Amino acid sequence: MARRLILLLAVLAALTGAASAEAKQLTKYQVGGGLAGRFDELAIQTDGKAHQTGDSGDHRFTVSAKRLRSLKRALKAARFKTLKTSYKPEAQVFDGTTTVIRYRGRSVSVYSGADIPKRLATVMNRLGRIMRY
Repeated sequence: MARRLILLLAVLAALTGAASAEAKQLTKYQVGGGLAGRFDELAIQTDGKAHQTGDSGDHRFTVSAKRLRSLKRALKAARFKTLKTSYKPEAQVFDGTTTVIRYRGRSVSVYSGADIPKRLATVMNRLGRIMRY
């Protein structure tokens, strides 16, 4: 009986730690594809701590307070719950890139050449400026 209780507490502790880590994440930004087949991922925490991994290397840095405020405003203004989950162009773009933005549990994919709302373009612009290449 004690073993089961300990096991249950260990599982709950692990789940709580994972949930709190995700709760601290403001957004995740992934860019992949293109002629060279590159892939980079940027995770930004609510406090501005950022971690970028992928073909451009492994970078840990802090987003400036000004850029973080600007990004938070843009993410809120984008109204993610009202966006489509995927934006694709009418015709396939060869050697194009795919961008995925995750915010508040919702992911939006954007393919090269797609028409996207200005509010989403603003978010992509802000995140693109934060990326380290």
